[in-house]
Amino acid sequence: MITLKPTFRYWLMTNFLRLIILFLLFAAAFFLPRGNYLMYGLGLLALIMLANMMWSYAVLYNISYIIEQEQIIVKRGVFIKTVNYMEMYRIYDFRKRQNIIEAAFGIMHITLFSRDLSDPIVKFVGIMNDDNVIPLIRSRVESEKQRKHIVEFNNSYVPGMI
Repeated sequence: MITLKPTFRYWLMTNFLRLIILFLLFAAAFFLPRGNYLMYGLGLLALIMLANMMWSYAVLYNISYIIEQEQIIVKRGVFIKTVNYMEMYRIYDFRKRQNIIEAAFGIMHITLFSRDLSDPIVKFVGIMNDDNVIPLIRSRVESEKQRKHIVEFNNSYVPGMI
């Protein structure tokens, strides 16, 4: 069993601009004369932004991706917990995405495409860049398909075959 979680680096990267704006709001509110209504407005706006950032961290902190032999379990939620189970043999494709900033931070996103009816697309967001995750999932998918004797047919055209 392998557990993956979004990293603090991912939260920092996605909230970097908000952190700068938050600092500027607090600095502006601090340097305004006391009793100025603009100071109170900027301070209130900064507190609202801080609360929003804390909430986004709580949401990200409560996400976990568990890779087991037979299934992938995605747990998320702060007050209301949601657990999604995806059978390995239903997965048919993978995608790894990483932009230049995420590459610098060592972060990646993985998208799994499956034939699951309830949740056909599962995204692993903000996990550490590990080149072994997709091969691990691929090998477990193939072993589960063999174990359950699942054969896939697709409707693609093959030249020369009728």
